[in-house]
Amino acid sequence: MRDPHHQSGFTLVEVLAALGVFSISAIGLIHLSSETMIGARQVDMRALAEIEANNRMADALTTPPPLPTGVIEGESIQRGRSFDWNRTVTPTQESGLFLIDVTVSAPESGQVLAHLQGLRVGQ
Repeated sequence: MRDPHHQSGFTLVEVLAALGVFSISAIGLIHLSSETMIGARQVDMRALAEIEANNRMADALTTPPPLPTGVIEGESIQRGRSFDWNRTVTPTQESGLFLIDVTVSAPESGQVLAHLQGLRVGQ
């Protein structure tokens, strides 16, 4: 027979220790989750900026001659996100060859998210 005065279960110290371990691991998981979300947002922004840079480069490469030299700046929206872009066209030392430089940046911070360079035969 069992002793009626003997009780089984966890002591208060054991329960507090288990809660402490759970709390520490939960804090780590929450921090990891927020870092993952920040990283995913940054990757998404860079991917959209690359698309915008490719669009601006394609526009420069397919514009009928003469290709205007100098700096052209603008703002565009890709999937609801705003980007600032800058396209610079400069002649090279080779006659009739132009360097096209496209930069896409975040309007809030000015951080460059994408950069492309290309060459085009002009006029």
